[in-house]
Amino acid sequence: MISLIENNLSAIMPLCQNNPFGCRISSLIKTYSPKLPFVDYWVQTVDDVPVSAVARLETVFILRLTKNSNMEEISSFLRVSGATSIICDGKYYPDVPLLNRKEGLILQKNSMFNLDGNYNVESPTVKEVYDVIKSCASENFNVPPYESFALDVSHKLKSKAIRIIGTRTNGNFDACIMTLAESEDSAVLGALATLPTARNRGYGSFLIKFLCNQLITENKSVYLHRAKNENIEFYNNLGFINYGMWAEYSIKE
Repeated sequence: MISLIENNLSAIMPLCQNNPFGCRISSLIKTYSPKLPFVDYWVQTVDDVPVSAVARLETVFILRLTKNSNMEEISSFLRVSGATSIICDGKYYPDVPLLNRKEGLILQKNSMFNLDGNYNVESPTVKEVYDVIKSCASENFNVPPYESFALDVSHKLKSKAIRIIGTRTNGNFDACIMTLAESEDSAVLGALATLPTARNRGYGSFLIKFLCNQLITENKSVYLHRAKNENIEFYNNLGFINYGMWAEYSIKE
C-alpha cells in the first residue's frame, strides 16, 4: 500500500538513513513542508512494514527503494502521477512510459583527506555560484534558469539542507562546490564547477577534499552521482569507492 503522508513523516525517516536517495528525500522534507502544493511524500508498506519512500517536487520524483519494494505497485503509482522525471537506484526498473534513461555510478567517501594547497575558501552568494556553474554547462551538465535555481537553492540554504563553498582569487570566485542534499547522517555532493580560465590549478580537487572533511567530521557519509564514463580517473584518484548505481528516467523530448 502506498499512503500519502501529510503530517507525521516519521514513518519514512528510517528508510532515509544511510542511503543517497533517502538523504535527498530527507533534505527535501527539511526544506519543504508537505502542506505546500508542489511537494508530496508517500510511504509504501508491505504487511504494515515501510519498504519504500517516494517524494515529489513538482513533477520530479525521488524514490528510495529496497529489496522488499513492490515494484508493480510503484510502477502503477508512477504511471498516473504525472511524473516527468524519476530518480532512483539504478538496479530497479520501474515500468513507466518515460523513454530516456541516464545512469552512472554512485561513489562514496567515508575517510578524511590530507589537505594540500592553501586556497581562500569562502561561501559564495547564490548568484556567484550560479555564474561559475553556468560557465561549465555542457551536453551532460544542464544548468536551469537562474530564477528557479536561486529560489530552490535559497530555500535549501536557509533550511541548512545544503551548503556551498568556493575558492576566491582577486575578488572573484574561481571554483565552487555544493551539496545536493544533506541529512543527519549523509550528504550527496552536487555541482563541482571551475571557471574554464581557472582549470588545472587544483581548485576542484581541493574543494572536494575540504568539503568532504567538513562532512565526515560531522559523521556524515558522503555520496556523489558520477555521470557514466565521465571523470573516472579524477574520482578514483581521490579515493572514492563504488557504492552502486543511479538512474534517471525522463520524458523523451
